[in-house]
Amino acid sequence: MSRNNKFLLVFAVAVIVPVVLIWTVAWPILRPWNLPDVTRGVLYEAGDERNLMADEIGAMNQWLHQHQTGWGIAGEVPPKDTPAEAVYQLTSADGRTIILSAWHFRHGADVVGIQTQAGGTYRMRSFERGTLHLPD
Repeated sequence: MSRNNKFLLVFAVAVIVPVVLIWTVAWPILRPWNLPDVTRGVLYEAGDERNLMADEIGAMNQWLHQHQTGWGIAGEVPPKDTPAEAVYQLTSADGRTIILSAWHFRHGADVVGIQTQAGGTYRMRSFERGTLHLPD
């Protein structure tokens, strides 16, 4: 292999490998996530449990459609020392489950974790403090 070919090979690897790594991380965050419309849901908050009303279901569907991008990669770990302040367990007409867990931190961002099955992996998203407005 000539010197020029070796140089081109090293250059190609030096350019292509970082681009592939960056897109592997960035693509799940940038790609819109097509979540189903939910038809019923339960809110668990401060030890209480209640079914969501029809208007709350509509607001939750709107919120989910407005926040289809920006979710991290699957497998993120939720805060271990702090239990979620609110957990929304939502179900679509075809039986698909969406679980949203919300954490509000006094001196930091508000965080929402989303799961597509009970006990499944989380995808997390941060919101500036005070801007997280989940229907309740």
